[in-house]
Amino acid sequence: MARVVVVGGGFAGLSAAARLAKLRHEVTVIEASDRLGGRLHGVTFDGETWPTELDTVTLPGVFRDLFRKSGRPIDEVIQLDITEGRRHIFKDKSMLDLPLGNRGDQRAALIAAFGDDEWSEWVDTYAETWDVIRRTALDQTFAGRPAIDKNVRKVLRPRQSLAALTDKAFPDERLAKLVLGPVRLAGDERRVTPGFVAVSHYVERNFGRWRFEGGLPALADALESRLAERGVTVETGESGHELVRDGADVRGVVTDRRTIPADVVVWCAPTWPAPLPAPRGMPRIPAAHTFITLDASAPAMPDEVLVHANPPIRLWSGGGAKWTIEHRSGEDVLRALARFGLDLREHVTARHDMTPSDLVGLGHWGWAWRGWTTIFDLPGVAPTGGLYFAGAHAHPGASLEAIGMATAAIADAVGPAPR
Repeated sequence: MARVVVVGGGFAGLSAAARLAKLRHEVTVIEASDRLGGRLHGVTFDGETWPTELDTVTLPGVFRDLFRKSGRPIDEVIQLDITEGRRHIFKDKSMLDLPLGNRGDQRAALIAAFGDDEWSEWVDTYAETWDVIRRTALDQTFAGRPAIDKNVRKVLRPRQSLAALTDKAFPDERLAKLVLGPVRLAGDERRVTPGFVAVSHYVERNFGRWRFEGGLPALADALESRLAERGVTVETGESGHELVRDGADVRGVVTDRRTIPADVVVWCAPTWPAPLPAPRGMPRIPAAHTFITLDASAPAMPDEVLVHANPPIRLWSGGGAKWTIEHRSGEDVLRALARFGLDLREHVTARHDMTPSDLVGLGHWGWAWRGWTTIFDLPGVAPTGGLYFAGAHAHPGASLEAIGMATAAIADAVGPAPR
């Protein structure tokens, strides 16, 4: 039985702790705030809560595996339902309601909206890319440069930028915007973002997007209950800041209260542990967020809308009449939406704004692409000495499904305690 210390109690910490405890290790979670769950709980204004991040996920098998490998199956704990898809609005006010999870449905929607379908065959080309990425960097802890041999490079074509790829693939700029919009909104520059990140469209088309009943707060509550069932020790109001090491091996974590002995450390907090050198990457600056409540006469919308303004704007439902709007424009976001035919101004009954600076205070939002070799600089690549990283600040990315795959790989690398 290994002594495991998990630093940080967001989704990464909860999922890592649940998996490792089920493998019969002695697990302690320390969390700097007064509750577990981190950004899964969203933000609250005047007693009402909105999600800070898109509250749907793809790869539902990641979450089913998490609950199955840590105790009871997910269906016995929390319901996971597939969503309808995403609406795209373009500068000419044309719209595309793009289904997710089915190739035939996507093809029919594209033909209905655009008169033809140049999208489906392009998405098909990412099947091998997804297989290589999954086997090399997701299903196991990523070894870094040694894992990227000539066969992997041949498939990934890592030097091809997203800009070059879309310029070549799509004469219709609306299809290019389907690919570039989310990347711009995340804060990445298309000319230094590798083309293989477009594999996300293959994943969405094949697996769809799913929502937890009760939203992400319900996921946090379900995982917190799972830690209690597994006998995990949880300490809130305690922050880790330093590793104790014996050569390359971890021996413990120094907190603001004490030193906790450890054979394995999973660092899931957005802070960086001394005495390790800081990562070389550039942290992403999140887009501004506007949280609104709409009245009953507001126009009907699907649960997610991506408006291809310059820069793009994303809206998603927070349940009921609540909506989160993610944007990077200097213009008032409601005015910008009105120019695209989505005028919500007269229907807003409550509004709260958070600047990028406000949001940075909520944690890490991932690393900006600076060319394809960024993948080698992410914390969590090539783990050694019992030290692992997981979370928005770590390999393979900031999405919940990416984090869930990271903690699954970590649990597999640590392995079960001897009986």
